[in-house]
Amino acid sequence: MGGSRVFKGRTIAVQAGIAFLVSGTASLLFYNSPWGLLSLPGTYFLAGGLLKDRNKRKRLARLNLEFKDLLYAVSGLLLAGYSVERAFLGGLREVGQLHGEDSALTELLARMEQRLGVQEPMEHILRDFAAESGSEDIRNFVEVFCYAKRGGGDFVHIITTAAGRICDKLEVAGEIQTVLAQKALEQKVMCIVPLGVLLFFKATSPEFIGRLYGNPLGVLIMTAALLLYGAAFYLGMKLVEIEV
Repeated sequence: MGGSRVFKGRTIAVQAGIAFLVSGTASLLFYNSPWGLLSLPGTYFLAGGLLKDRNKRKRLARLNLEFKDLLYAVSGLLLAGYSVERAFLGGLREVGQLHGEDSALTELLARMEQRLGVQEPMEHILRDFAAESGSEDIRNFVEVFCYAKRGGGDFVHIITTAAGRICDKLEVAGEIQTVLAQKALEQKVMCIVPLGVLLFFKATSPEFIGRLYGNPLGVLIMTAALLLYGAAFYLGMKLVEIEV
């Protein structure tokens, strides 16, 4: 609970910092007036949306990685003669030891122990977890698992195959990110260049760019430029984000 509050506090601080940086830059370079800080509330919520999306993608990537390790552990315990329920509980404990107390699957272990203690079917527990996880890989595995459990399928083969497919997907995603790393760096540099150009003109030729400040036409032009810059920045971010 305390860790969650600390994380939330850090997120709010980062969100506020980004909002102040963006609004301050807009105020200085695009409007040369403190009136540009009026964009602070809007940039605060936009930064919150971007941070939420980034944290969601990081959480899913970590969850899929831990779930892959869980499947490998469960398949090994099944081969050792454990029941499905005991294999999942043992696998979750191994994942917790491997990834630490802040493992994304820690909560699932406590919930599974509690619900299995009242004789609730494993299928219901995994279905609820899959729905909450937001991971397509986990949902697909749970659907196959539930179907096999009803039909008496080979759990070891199913779990091993699922772990192999998730592992292959993670490896492909890692290779794609490696290839896109240079493009992502180029995108960040290109996003800074327009601001550098404005700062250069403002520092070396204030009379040249000064015509765009302090008059309605200039405000309109700079607002349009700021909106186009923001749209290009957002589009550039999305172009270097490829989901497998």
